[in-house]
Amino acid sequence: MTMKSEMTLFGCGPKMAMLSMPYILLSTAIMIIYPEFLSFKSFDTPAINILGAIWGITGLVFWVYSAIYFVNNFKPGVLLTSGPFGLCRNPIYSAIIVFILPATGLILHSGLMLTIPVVLYIGFKLTIHGETIILRRIFGEVYDRYEKSVNEIFPMPSKLRGR
Repeated sequence: MTMKSEMTLFGCGPKMAMLSMPYILLSTAIMIIYPEFLSFKSFDTPAINILGAIWGITGLVFWVYSAIYFVNNFKPGVLLTSGPFGLCRNPIYSAIIVFILPATGLILHSGLMLTIPVVLYIGFKLTIHGETIILRRIFGEVYDRYEKSVNEIFPMPSKLRGR
């Protein structure tokens, strides 16, 4: 098995999508055909709807910020460790897995929708390893220190991490 020796613009995203897409498509079809399947009527409260909206808007803002930051700053041979990459190592995936999809599940009151981020996270964990190997090979100790100081997917300001 050969492995690419340098980072690509899309990282592990295409592999993660290929692993997760069958489940996402099947879940979406089930939600459309059988909207009551794993529907949480108890989630239909103003508090849950507001929480979902705030969580979703936070995710959209974080996703846009991360994507713009990445596009403007990605250069082969440069490790991004500031901006959204100072909050977590994978902010674009984080915005989707931690914020946007769970918020959508809350707003739609769908337990099935809440399983999609779990499947995406599993796909992420299965595919991020190759990217991590490349980053370690390119950046060595610098990446090791970064990896130890910043969460993988859940954004956390450094002051809250205690570092």
